[in-house]
Amino acid sequence: MESTGLGRTIDTIKNITDEGSIVDGIKRTTKEDWCEDNPITSKVYQAGRYDGKVEGYEEASDKYESKLLKQADEFLIQKQIFESERGAYEELLDEYDAEIDALNVKLDKSEADKEYLHQLLLREREFRKLR
Repeated sequence: MESTGLGRTIDTIKNITDEGSIVDGIKRTTKEDWCEDNPITSKVYQAGRYDGKVEGYEEASDKYESKLLKQADEFLIQKQIFESERGAYEELLDEYDAEIDALNVKLDKSEADKEYLHQLLLREREFRKLR
């Protein structure tokens, strides 16, 4: 930032405060004077800043693309796992249905059979909620 003597002093004090030391604050003020305020070097400095922004954007974009592709691959793997587990889940439900049907047909149920049927029905309801 171009400034007068008083403005330059204020900028230097601000830089010293921001940087946490006198030496670093003065270095920052000198860098700002040389890179940003000097008409000859400011064009080169601004071009370099722009190039740095472009490179940073490209790097972030590459990382995002990589992350997005990795997430898609992980999703497809999870989908395959889900499909295989879904088959096992359907088989389990079929076994429950067969066992429940067999117990329901039985006329003389013992107390143990009634309790077993009750437990099967409770679990079957919970399984069906998962669908």
